[in-house]
Amino acid sequence: NLHLKFTSSTGSAAALQESDTVFTQYREVGVFLWRGFTLDDVMNQCFSTHKDNTKGRQMPIHYSAREHNIQCVSSTLATQVPNAVGYAYSNKLKNKKSVTVAYFGEGAASEGDVHAAMNMAAVLCCPTLFICRNNGYAISTSTKDQYFGDGIAARGAGYGIRTVRVDGNDLFAVYQAVTAARELALSESCPVLLELMTYRVGHHSTSDDSTAYRYGDWGVTS
Repeated sequence: NLHLKFTSSTGSAAALQESDTVFTQYREVGVFLWRGFTLDDVMNQCFSTHKDNTKGRQMPIHYSAREHNIQCVSSTLATQVPNAVGYAYSNKLKNKKSVTVAYFGEGAASEGDVHAAMNMAAVLCCPTLFICRNNGYAISTSTKDQYFGDGIAARGAGYGIRTVRVDGNDLFAVYQAVTAARELALSESCPVLLELMTYRVGHHSTSDDSTAYRYGDWGVTS
C-alpha cells in the first residue's frame, strides 16, 4: 500500500521544480521526503515534539514545509485544490515561471471544491497540475459507488482541461507524464489534469478493516 503511494507521489515530485508550489492531501509524504523533508521531521510532527515546525497545533501526518515550497496539509477534503488554483493565478499575474500542483484522491474529487477549482483554472488559464490518485476506494466506498462515469479523467473534457490517465504504479510513466504536463502548463498557461490509477492494497487506516467491504480483493483475504 505504502509502496504504491510512494510510486505515484515520488514519481510526480521528481518531475517538478523547486519553484513549483505544492498543495498536498495527507497521502503525499513521498513528495515531502523527495523535497528534503526528513524522516526526523516526519516523526517530530507526528509526535508533536519540541522540534515540530507546526508546534503541535496540527494532527499527525499534517505536515508543513514552507522551506520546501509545500503548503500545510489540511484535514478537510479538497480545500487545497481551489487554494492551489488561486495561488497559480497569483503567480500568473506576477509573471512567475512556475506551476502550482494540487494532489487529491478520487474520493475528494466528489467534493464541490474540486469542480469549482477546475472550472476556475480553465477559465483563468492558470498553470495548475491537478494530480488525482485513484486507488479504488474512498475509505470503504468503492469507485463503483462513487461515480457512474469513466473515472476522474473523463471530467477534464467538460472543463476544457487537457487530461491524461496514467498507470500510477509505474514510476517512470508517472514521471514522464508529469514532466510533459508541467511543460504544457507553462508553455500554454493552462491547467492539466492527471489521473494516476493505483490500488489501495491495505486498510484505509489502523482503525479500518477493509475485509468487511472488499473481502477477496487482491491482498485482502483475511
